[in-house]
Amino acid sequence: MTFTKKLLAATLLTAGGFAAISSANAATDNGSFDVNLDVTEICEVTSASGTQDINLGSHAAGVNVAEASSTTDISVNCSNTTAYNIGLLGTGVLTDIVSGDSVEYTLLKSAGGAVWGNTGTEVGGTGTGMAANEAKLHKVFASLAPGSTNNLTAGSYTDTVAVTVTY
Repeated sequence: MTFTKKLLAATLLTAGGFAAISSANAATDNGSFDVNLDVTEICEVTSASGTQDINLGSHAAGVNVAEASSTTDISVNCSNTTAYNIGLLGTGVLTDIVSGDSVEYTLLKSAGGAVWGNTGTEVGGTGTGMAANEAKLHKVFASLAPGSTNNLTAGSYTDTVAVTVTY
């Protein structure tokens, strides 16, 4: 029995020694990796037919309108620090599809102000984020020239204006 105990003790010591030697000879190697995120610029414009329409009112046929003007808002959301410009492109002519009659109108940057064109550098801003409360509102004014409705046929006169946001 003593021999068995001594043999068992010797076996355990030998196994422990090999474990200690294996542990002492363990090696490591190191590596690394990156975590990436690409955030791209974005802008969204809110301007929809039926919602942001400009209504120049209702005028009796043949009556000389001294001036008719109205306004709407274009809402632009752009990612933080993204610079943008808004251009507007319409024909500048309101047309009645039944009679074919037409009347010229002008889009303006402010009431009685400069004409708003479609050069891509007309009216601009810088985005502050895409949250709904970060949207920037830009007013568009439309105006008829005095006397422009004198000889018009009764009807509904319309034009569609394209809104382009360049960023």
